[in-house]
Amino acid sequence: MEEMWLAMDKNGSLYFHGISKPKKDTGEGVWISDNYNPYPINPESFPEVQWSDEEPTKVKLVIDK
Repeated sequence: MEEMWLAMDKNGSLYFHGISKPKKDTGEGVWISDNYNPYPINPESFPEVQWSDEEPTKVKLVIDK
């Protein structure tokens, strides 16, 4: 199973990273991963994810049929 994460940048933008675990770049204020085009997510959907988090939030994708 491929691992996936949510991480919030310092500016409040929330992104889904799906290729590799992102690392926090405090100098730039962003999370960086091998996924060069992380998918933006509405930050109001996941208020528990914050820039102050030390690690990205690991998530699972569930398909409900």
